[in-house]
Amino acid sequence: MKRLLLNGSPRGQDANSRKILTWLAQGMELAGVPHPPMVNLAPDPTRPDVVEAFLDAAEVVFAFPLYTDSMPGLVKAFLEAIALADKSRLQGKRVAFVIQSGFPEGIHTEALGSYLARLCERLGFTHLGTLRKGGVESIRMLPAKKVAKIQAIFAKAGSSLASEGHFSPEIVRKMAEPRTFGRGGRTVIWLLGRFGLINYYWNHMLRKHGAYDRRFATPYLIEPDGS
Repeated sequence: MKRLLLNGSPRGQDANSRKILTWLAQGMELAGVPHPPMVNLAPDPTRPDVVEAFLDAAEVVFAFPLYTDSMPGLVKAFLEAIALADKSRLQGKRVAFVIQSGFPEGIHTEALGSYLARLCERLGFTHLGTLRKGGVESIRMLPAKKVAKIQAIFAKAGSSLASEGHFSPEIVRKMAEPRTFGRGGRTVIWLLGRFGLINYYWNHMLRKHGAYDRRFATPYLIEPDGS
């Protein structure tokens, strides 16, 4: 079977989504499936070679980050491009998805997960499952041992995909936890915010890209006077 790994992150080669696909492929290899080729959507998701690579594959694992409770624009552009393809090349195509998010709670990816299942119905794909994993942005600063634990979870998911033909429902369920924080978790978040720690990483990134002083900018705000 011809397989493909599709990285839908705007970060391209430096993406967490690409790391996740590599970890999934490691699990697939353990189950006897050779490492599939990987293609980045960035910078142009509609270029002919990318669309053709998807259409030519029998099974595709498509990973991308959550963007404003939905998908990145380049992922939407790609889906619109393949929707225009010959329907005979879409019917029965085996497709699995991975949505990774910086938010720790699974509730943020629920709507998009439902959309992807419906998308498979509309385009005639065989849906192999959607992994929804929160807190992924943290792997850029977590200790190596903790990153290794996350890697092992994805490798296990890849192994289940290769051996069972779909993502294990149990793995899908566990990855999406916690759906929301309980009282204890919310208390911890409140304390981190109280001491200015909750936004440490994001403030670091804002400073890195020279945007910290504009973090509260509201360029589209319409003032009461209409200005």
